[in-house]
Amino acid sequence: MQAAFDRELARLLGGWRGTLLLAVSGGVDSMTMLHLALHSSLGQKFAVAHVNFSLRPGDCDKDEQLVRSTCQKGGIPFFTKKFDTRAYAAEKGLSIEMAARELRYGWFRELMDAEGFGRLLVAHNKGDAAETLLLNLTRGTGLRGLAGIRAASGRTLRPMLIFSREQIERYAAEHGVTFREDYTNADIDIARNRIRHRVLNELRAINPSVLDTMAAEMQRFAQAQAVLDDDLEAVRGRLCREDGDAVCIDIRGLAAEPHGGYWIYRLLERYGFNASQTADVQRAADAQSGKEFLSATHRLIRDREFFKIYPLSDAAAGRVELEVFDRPEGFDPKNAPAGVFYADADAIGGALQCRPWQQGDRFRPLGMGGSRLVSDFFTDLKLDLEQKRRARIVFWEDSSGEHIVAVAGIAAPRTDDRFKITASTRRVAAIRIA
Repeated sequence: MQAAFDRELARLLGGWRGTLLLAVSGGVDSMTMLHLALHSSLGQKFAVAHVNFSLRPGDCDKDEQLVRSTCQKGGIPFFTKKFDTRAYAAEKGLSIEMAARELRYGWFRELMDAEGFGRLLVAHNKGDAAETLLLNLTRGTGLRGLAGIRAASGRTLRPMLIFSREQIERYAAEHGVTFREDYTNADIDIARNRIRHRVLNELRAINPSVLDTMAAEMQRFAQAQAVLDDDLEAVRGRLCREDGDAVCIDIRGLAAEPHGGYWIYRLLERYGFNASQTADVQRAADAQSGKEFLSATHRLIRDREFFKIYPLSDAAAGRVELEVFDRPEGFDPKNAPAGVFYADADAIGGALQCRPWQQGDRFRPLGMGGSRLVSDFFTDLKLDLEQKRRARIVFWEDSSGEHIVAVAGIAAPRTDDRFKITASTRRVAAIRIA
């Protein structure tokens, strides 16, 4: 097993030399990984990180003490961090399992960056990978979920994935590896434990080599995923373009694409839209424009020719940034920097403010003799719902009411004709919405 571990670790490192960080919980998997690392022929330097999740009063502290004392005996640098996992889970609205994962990997990244550790070793084994596959299937997953746990993911390496739990336990017994058993691993009310103790045992009755079979299948799924990832970039190039901070997906092009339902799912997954939402988006291709969909981070709008995806923006009214200067010789208001528009400073009769536009707002667009509804102005510009939502009315106010100076917050802010720069303008107001 030692030789197999060394070969797999060397393969995963790919010639990289540096100091490793081993994630060691005190359980049989990670303590065996620590033992294998100590006796490895690769000569790789490493340190150990242990997380105390405070989930099993007393027991968690004993886990920490075991890992600490093992590192002291072996002269291994040791780092530990204690978290109130239940409080964090409640604060973030997460399950205990997800909260522990966030805390664990977040701290590992911080520690690696602070101490210069180039790779993280985690002790997931072949059984963990099979459990993850079955959990993903149970909860619903795409092809990526069928690939299970990857042996290498960024800076994280999993050299123990080639071993079954039985192999690890046998090695620990033969080599006197001391470890602690987490009693919650026997709790079958936890989904992963139910799969481990019941489902996989039933599958072994059908196929005694089920873990090896599943490992081989997961490798094939991962290869298929890689091929589709390459194809996805070609599809993205055909169907997507950027418009400011929006990503636009060509609706007609998507309809003409073979397997369009799969590609829209893949295109939207990076923006946080789930499979159910993706199906609704696909149906919206045949509907009128205006329908909206929200993920945790993005808003999708079914516009005339495109699905437009915007990052969620702050709906606050914003504030006006104003700079007034004497009009220089040869000044041309058309040469305004991006996001800036110019107005005649002496035509403005009060402090400038801004707010979202409202139905019924009217102004006199630059170059027009009469007033126009802002909503009609937006229609002429073919703005989508998000662009309208981001638009801002810049105005000053006196006893007679509001005086709109410009419509801003859009790609090309439009000054009201009554405040335009003319030959008689002496002072220029440079206006930006922040």
